[in-house]
Amino acid sequence: MDECGKKLDDLPVMSVRHRREGFPGQHHVVLPAPIIAAASGHPLLSGLFVTDAGQYPIAHGHRVIRSGGTGGEILILCTAGSGWVQSHGQRKQVAAGDVVFIGAWEAHSYGAEAGDPWTIEWAHFSGTEAGAWREAVMGTGFFLKLHPSAPASVRLARVHEHLEAGYDEAQLLLAATALRRSPTELIKLGRVPGHTPTSVEAVEATADWMRGHLSSQVTLAALAKQAGMSASRYSEVFRQRFGFSPIDWFMRQRVQQACLLLDVTREKVEIVGLEVGFRDPYYFSRSFRKVMGCSPRAYRAVAKG
Repeated sequence: MDECGKKLDDLPVMSVRHRREGFPGQHHVVLPAPIIAAASGHPLLSGLFVTDAGQYPIAHGHRVIRSGGTGGEILILCTAGSGWVQSHGQRKQVAAGDVVFIGAWEAHSYGAEAGDPWTIEWAHFSGTEAGAWREAVMGTGFFLKLHPSAPASVRLARVHEHLEAGYDEAQLLLAATALRRSPTELIKLGRVPGHTPTSVEAVEATADWMRGHLSSQVTLAALAKQAGMSASRYSEVFRQRFGFSPIDWFMRQRVQQACLLLDVTREKVEIVGLEVGFRDPYYFSRSFRKVMGCSPRAYRAVAKG
């Protein structure tokens, strides 16, 4: 064990950093080893805790080589400029909006392009959830290409800002919470690869419209026209974004609203069905059972809260 308290086995086989003097305006926080050790055993942090985080603006000369990887996961978001990353025997060009997610102990290297050096936000983290987050976002890959306007929803700046405020329990929890938001947003964005945020936003707008018009009768053709897409493309993007076809998702929203009405009103089941757009009581009952696993009357009979 070295003077910082880290086991030698936990250190990468080789880690070469270039441009050691840093970058103007950079942020770079590395937690002390005793703090990391304490976090790994903390009941609220053991699932996910940040060990290093920062931001490198216009990182001219930035290059890192780790032939043995590192003990935690690495998440990098490029917000401007360009760079490159190499892992799994592949080399990828990185541009604004792109995300790199490298797993523990995976050999890798990355750096800024000389002519247009990247600006990146990054975090290293560990915990029992860490590997599962990477798998959820990336699957077996390490690179996610997003639209240049996407980073606003996945920014990592708050992670290092919390750590810069101190190492107390509250700041560590805030940093972990800020970190969790980024891969959660990446999971959502990653479901629609190849589609611009404009098309995703158009689909989300139709979903918002449906939530506000649950009693209306809708068709796939009308929804696709509202989104400005063909029916097939609209269905594809909608399913990737929400996990269901547009009409099935709409039916489930109706059922959820019916659940609320069954809980807070004394309206007859048939009337509740009509209020959320089911004109046929038998179809309402079948749809309700499909989603909730029981009939509307059985659902109402169960005590809530």
